[in-house]
Amino acid sequence: MRSPRSRALERDAGGVAVEHVELIPGMPDDVAVDCLARVQHGSHRAMRRVCRGWRSAAATPAFAMARAEAGANEDLVYLLQFANPAAAAAAAEEAKEDGDAPANSPAYGVAVYNVTTGEWRREKAAPPVPMFAQCAAVGTRLAVLGGWDPETFEPVADVHVLDASTGVWRSAPPMRSARSFFACAEAGGRIYVAGGHDKHKNALKTAEAYDAVADAWDPLPDMSEERDECDGMATVAGDRFLAVSGYRTARQGGFERDAEWFDPAARAWRRLDRVRAPPSAAHVVVRGRVWCIEGAAVMEWLGSRGGWREVGPSPPGLKAGTARAVCVGGGERVVVTGAIEDSDGGSGRHALWVFDVKTKNWTVVRPPPEFAGFAFSVAAVRI
Repeated sequence: MRSPRSRALERDAGGVAVEHVELIPGMPDDVAVDCLARVQHGSHRAMRRVCRGWRSAAATPAFAMARAEAGANEDLVYLLQFANPAAAAAAAEEAKEDGDAPANSPAYGVAVYNVTTGEWRREKAAPPVPMFAQCAAVGTRLAVLGGWDPETFEPVADVHVLDASTGVWRSAPPMRSARSFFACAEAGGRIYVAGGHDKHKNALKTAEAYDAVADAWDPLPDMSEERDECDGMATVAGDRFLAVSGYRTARQGGFERDAEWFDPAARAWRRLDRVRAPPSAAHVVVRGRVWCIEGAAVMEWLGSRGGWREVGPSPPGLKAGTARAVCVGGGERVVVTGAIEDSDGGSGRHALWVFDVKTKNWTVVRPPPEFAGFAFSVAAVRI
């Protein structure tokens, strides 16, 4: 149903009469924008379809500012996630009983958890996502990069970008190198990728940075070492990229305990020693500090001299070696995804754990069965 619209003639800077259509009849446009800004993000797509004025208003900086001022911002966590086979089989059986054809669920796709409202949904408009693709976010843009071709199992260079504020996906220029299992993170407004491996399982030391505004890649100097299966994050200041650990081709699975960070001013890589503890940890930057989530506690890196210190307990019931972590709400919370450890030490379904940075308490979020698969990469967007 389309809204009734009130029209009036105004004159532009050149004195030419132009028609102005009120966003909400009888209401000043700034007040109307404030009202529209309070609509939950899950209804934005429907809201933009009401009329051209609402669609244009929702794309303006004033709309984003109004949401922030009204306390209506929502934190979304995007998960590149494997499907849960048990849930898929149950859904297919239910559809069969109802006489419907079972839905075609991708083996690896994009799930969205709204931390603010607690809602889950599938990003149905997403293009096919390569297995083990990575994701990272700049502002309201989410980039999905690299991974394996699901048929050939060879690394790809594909890049797709979602504008989370509008729900629109587009293809972006591919990476210069096809890669998988690489370090990936946003730093200083750009998305960096480094390391990983090629189709011959050779570890890489190449790196590049994507500018989402210019929609272009910047080739970077090589790192000093090959780094397969390395972690990516921003440095303490948030403006520099850090590639943590990884292993060389000749040392398959022999993870190093060092890192390299990229100095954009000098366009050079710098080494850091002894920054990974323990191996297979999830790293995340929280309010300018590097945190490590693994083992019996959440640890904070104080630098090469200070080492690590404990800042809180580990997520209860999280199976070691399965964690992925992302900071949301400007540092107010940390969201961890991973496998739930069974009493016999095995793992079954996956869950989310939300850490309140102020109270140091964890909340366990058990997703619906269709969202309980393994998440390989996570990123957060605030809308």
